[in-house]
Amino acid sequence: MPQSAITLQEVEELVASRRGAASFPPALEARYERESGPRRARFLARIALRSAVIYNLFLVCEYLLAPDMFMVAAILHLCVVTPWMLFVAHVLPSVSSPKWRESLATSITLAIVAQILVIYCLTTSPFAARYIYFAPVTFLTLTSVQRLPVVYGFRLAAAVFLMMAAANQLRGGMQFEIALANAMTFACIAGAIINSNSLVSREQRRLYLLSVRDQLRAELSDSDANADALTGLGNRRYLDKRARALWAAAPMQVAAIIFDADHFKSFNDAYGHTRGDTCLKRIAACATAELRESSDVAIRLGGEEFLLLLVDTDAEVAEIVAERIRATIAALGIPHEGNPNGVVTSSFGVASVSTRAATLEQLVEAADAALYVAKSAGRNRTQRHDMLRHPVAA
Repeated sequence: MPQSAITLQEVEELVASRRGAASFPPALEARYERESGPRRARFLARIALRSAVIYNLFLVCEYLLAPDMFMVAAILHLCVVTPWMLFVAHVLPSVSSPKWRESLATSITLAIVAQILVIYCLTTSPFAARYIYFAPVTFLTLTSVQRLPVVYGFRLAAAVFLMMAAANQLRGGMQFEIALANAMTFACIAGAIINSNSLVSREQRRLYLLSVRDQLRAELSDSDANADALTGLGNRRYLDKRARALWAAAPMQVAAIIFDADHFKSFNDAYGHTRGDTCLKRIAACATAELRESSDVAIRLGGEEFLLLLVDTDAEVAEIVAERIRATIAALGIPHEGNPNGVVTSSFGVASVSTRAATLEQLVEAADAALYVAKSAGRNRTQRHDMLRHPVAA
């Protein structure tokens, strides 16, 4: 999920809402599932393996409470239910769908309860009435350990209840009062477990929501610290960060374009700083319109001076880009009586180096030397450093 899919304001509203953690917007829900889903799948897989071990220890109880059906119970344990539990544990980590993941988890409880009820229906042991209590105990234990979502908890509780009712009906002999008491007891157990799981889930989701809020706040703060407040371009701090990344990567050709607005002090004096700020914003927009958003860098160095870094770009291409920006700025037609052209114009210096052969400081120095020549030659023009008669070493 792109960061833009959920805003800080939306997260703040969810945090403030009493039910904000219960239901996320689709974009945030997808992000939550992507970040927490694999971890939950691995957790459920571990639970399945541990449950398989504990489940088979209960063969002792099978022998004590239903000795006449012990062999059948052993076969169901070892040849049906346990292989299914191992299969679920194996496939869970690779399951990406939350519906399939939770359904596979609930299937373990259903398989164990089904095995218990089969033996309950077949045994003639006098302890059968005690034996059936393993069914709600299984539901209680696994549901609380797996921490099933509310919907799956309700579905599993309903399925187990119907299975137990059907088994009692098939076996017969249970008094209505006892059956009703058992049903009420199971309903209370199921309700308590589902409510407990719901509270745990809400708290986990709320903690996640708070972590997303803190992350978005940090990103916003970092963005503000890296951006020029007036134009929205990067500042010198951002330039240092991007330059370190560029020069640390594989060697490449990087071009620098330094430009500023011609006679800008007279523009501020004549029209005021408010119109001057507006002018700088429009100049910045002209520059960023010519850049590749994914790789190039636009920096406001200060005042009316700007720096552009073009990745994988030689001096010839950078000069073309600079000329387009220069022409676009002049075409804006912003009145400037102190400029011989009558409108706001800009001067450009261009240089390009290999990151293996020169530093950022040397690149900027070369572009700045070209800008000085462009201004000395009359302004409103572009000068390439490698075209100078006596270029500054870069």
